[in-house]
Amino acid sequence: MRILCLFIPHLPIQWELKRHPDLAQTALIIGGFPHERKLVLDCSEKAIAQGVSPGMILRQASHRCPDAVFSPVDEAGYAKAFDEVLDILDQFSPAVEADNQGRAFLDITGTEQLFGPLKNLAARIRGEVFQRVGFHSQVGIASSKFVAGIAASLASTSPLIVKGSEEKELLKPLSVELLPLTREAVNWLKRLGLRTMGQVAALPVNTLPSQLGQDGTMAHRLANGIDERQVVPRPKTDVLEQTLSLEQPLESLDALLAALDVLLDKLVPLLRSRYQVCCRIKLRFHFDNMELWQSLILKTPSDSKPDMLGVLKRHLEAASFPEGISEIYLVLAGLGGESGKQASLSTGTRGIQAESLQRLDSDLRERFGHSPLKRVILIDPDCRIPERRAVLADSSSINE
Repeated sequence: MRILCLFIPHLPIQWELKRHPDLAQTALIIGGFPHERKLVLDCSEKAIAQGVSPGMILRQASHRCPDAVFSPVDEAGYAKAFDEVLDILDQFSPAVEADNQGRAFLDITGTEQLFGPLKNLAARIRGEVFQRVGFHSQVGIASSKFVAGIAASLASTSPLIVKGSEEKELLKPLSVELLPLTREAVNWLKRLGLRTMGQVAALPVNTLPSQLGQDGTMAHRLANGIDERQVVPRPKTDVLEQTLSLEQPLESLDALLAALDVLLDKLVPLLRSRYQVCCRIKLRFHFDNMELWQSLILKTPSDSKPDMLGVLKRHLEAASFPEGISEIYLVLAGLGGESGKQASLSTGTRGIQAESLQRLDSDLRERFGHSPLKRVILIDPDCRIPERRAVLADSSSINE
């Protein structure tokens, strides 16, 4: 088994610097503002050099680094960016596990026939992540998840590929703090004078389990480089996708919008047939042996082609895209049920209401063989008996 671990150091910092490049030369601290009773989530190298560390109280961080720029936590932004990274990793392995924000595992057993030597694969993955998301990353490769994760944390600009015979030696001088144990278990090891994995690995096999139970068994096995855990593939996001290859590269915005119109003509009927709405649109443009990715969030989940095309048009008009696009890849993502879309029958013009009702009536008939929709017809609005004020008519009269 060969496992690749991708590690994105300081993901929150990298995310903020991507949005605010002007902060690259400042001491940046993420977690909130100095007056808040919160902890530092992440900090830049300049802040670390002045004694700031994750987990520190913000007020204390402010005292140590008074010139720092403080920023609130943007969990949604970090998650969205990491999802984009995971989408990239899906292209290299069918088994991708998101360990946490900033670290993921891939089962790359047997992929040499597809991607060549492991060193080339690692370099390609790092390049794709940087080009499409803008994140610097580190890659470690080993025969198990634990050693691959350790290798990724130790790697730099070059991947750290650890052979099976070298894994125990790699772990030997490292701190027991790196073992995935409870705080109490780590402190217990230190009280016994066990500060490195090599010292733990050298103990007789039954020593730690008799004192720490399952934690002891895990500590001894991992310190010896033994980790039989498999990569658990993350649940795949439900998407609809279409690709359009063009004989003549697109040279204008109008031509690009016309091509997107063609793709939406194929995707939107599929979306509606599944009784779903779309929350996010992803685009990939291929040109001059390069690729450009874009991701757009719809403010209101929709299954309307005009709505989606309008969002795409506004985005493309505001963006600067190169000419000569030879291929378009369009993805409708963030799919959900119709309950995710607010009904709008009570607003808008009569024509729009009638069209919505007609479509709903048609969908219900196709799905159930009949339509449960009824029309309320007032008979005697002033009658004191509610049952006599109105009657329900069949939906066939709904548009009369």
